[in-house]
Amino acid sequence: MAQNPAPLPIDTSLWQNRDRDQPILKFNATAVRMPRQYDPSNPFTGAYKESDEERSTSFDTRKNEDSNPVVEIQMISKPFFAPYYWETPIIKKYTTTDVYNLLVAKKFNHYQYNGAGSGCLTWTTALIELLENEGVIAVGSKISFLKKVDEVRTDTKYWVPLEPGAEFYN
Repeated sequence: MAQNPAPLPIDTSLWQNRDRDQPILKFNATAVRMPRQYDPSNPFTGAYKESDEERSTSFDTRKNEDSNPVVEIQMISKPFFAPYYWETPIIKKYTTTDVYNLLVAKKFNHYQYNGAGSGCLTWTTALIELLENEGVIAVGSKISFLKKVDEVRTDTKYWVPLEPGAEFYN
């Protein structure tokens, strides 16, 4: 029986202190032009306002090496902007730190690319489903998200591979 690889810790090096413990107002998933390699502007985010500035914490995946199937999970502070985006409101009070704690508790960093499709889309879809099941976002959010994915897939400027591109392990 093959042994699962050691998971990477969640990378919080680009998650600024000012963006921790922020109450999330809505979740967004964005589509950006994707080269066939990591692009740090392709996130699933929790958005909030800080003064008059819209900010977000990105919950995203990154695969560092072609030969290693293990995927790194990152939390990144950033201003909010995207050409295509899907959003859903929060129905239960939740902070950016609550999401981090949920990712750790549900072992969302126990994740590896399987060589097919899109690993970040697979992971984002699973996170939306988890947040829906936890009562943080509305029932039907995953279905709504997948409709937006299908819309973006029709735009030739965006590469949206078929699923599943990765898998969770214990």
